Amino acid sequence: MLSSQGFHTFTIFLRLTYSEALKLYKAFKCFKDVRVRPVKKDKNNPNALPHAYVVEYLDKGKGIRWYARFNDELSEFMQPSIDPRNPNYQIEPRPYSIKATINPKLFTGIRDYITAASSDCIDSVEEHFNAHVSGVSSVLGEFADYSMNRTDYCLNIDPIELNMGCTADQFLKLAKRADIPRHFKEQMKYSKKSHRMKPFENDFRLNCNSLTISCYYKFAHLLQVFSECPDLEKSRNIIRFEVKYKYPKTYALSRSIREALKKELSVEEAWDDFINGSSPNPMKLLLSDDLAADVVTKYFNKVIRKGDYFTLEGARWMVQSQNFRRDKEDRLFFALDVINKHRGIAKAKSKLTGIDLKEFKRSLKDLDAIFVNPVTIPSKWNIPHIINPLRAYYKGIYAEQLITKDEYMFERLLAEYLSN
Repeated sequence: MLSSQGFHTFTIFLRLTYSEALKLYKAFKCFKDVRVRPVKKDKNNPNALPHAYVVEYLDKGKGIRWYARFNDELSEFMQPSIDPRNPNYQIEPRPYSIKATINPKLFTGIRDYITAASSDCIDSVEEHFNAHVSGVSSVLGEFADYSMNRTDYCLNIDPIELNMGCTADQFLKLAKRADIPRHFKEQMKYSKKSHRMKPFENDFRLNCNSLTISCYYKFAHLLQVFSECPDLEKSRNIIRFEVKYKYPKTYALSRSIREALKKELSVEEAWDDFINGSSPNPMKLLLSDDLAADVVTKYFNKVIRKGDYFTLEGARWMVQSQNFRRDKEDRLFFALDVINKHRGIAKAKSKLTGIDLKEFKRSLKDLDAIFVNPVTIPSKWNIPHIINPLRAYYKGIYAEQLITKDEYMFERLLAEYLSN
């Protein structure tokens, strides 16, 4: 299946001293098949080590890209410190860092530009990484020396393959009418034609300080960044829902994982691990299939929501079939109507205040509980029902699966609705 769940890239980093950074820069400059591109040069000394540079491989299918930088803010507070185990030895500050962004499948020789990677490839990534960096410079150390900087979890959706009942373009239009959770803002671009900020045409992006959520048309993305991609045609029906955990999120998660792992050690063992620099590396847990599934499900349900798509009349029929109290039924009808009127959950939410907004948010949760998406299908499409992509994905990969009582009742109502 082209539809898949896991992660497509991740970024790891290693802190360096000035002497290590200079040695590494010279090694990259001598390394064949790469292009070293300075991003930020030292204005006072053009020939010195750049404050930031990118290392790109001439082979776009290499699956790894490097980025190095000098942290100006950090360097002011970094002074040589005394090693508590050896008072006569000063620890040199490490204001530089080197990041490696890795596409696991491409990096391990699997020429697959679409399907997500899973945790069973990480051992192979580690083996390939250690072999590769040993031919560049000893400064790069080994895979286990690095910390996680960013992880890109994703769900690839092929509506045709999953029998969702719509095209990729139609689902993306529905996704653009989704919710925008608290603390998130939609990312826009400036339109020279209308002279104002507008949403992306083939991309729905939400940003906050610690992560980015996006839902985009994979074909359009590849056409823009890698038009000669051998899998370009395969991507024509793919919509990718992506959750990028930035450093604040991965750091907090890594710390909680380390603490959980250390609790299984005695105090003496934990201290010895810390002194010897062998405390548990949480990278493999951050790239586990379970965590990827949890992250994707959590934010998919926050943005796209849990329910299937119906026309406005169909959604109202599904609500009526639940035999709710009249006041609750009217409240849900109001939420469906206002979302349909303003063409989106976030737009409708922005028009409400006070008790109306509170009741609206409550209605969204109630619609989730009966598996009805608050975003409705435009009547001109002549499509009565579109299955929720996440539900369609799990139905597609598991021939038999346990479902809840609520899901069972929904399936019975759905069959009755479609038979009418």
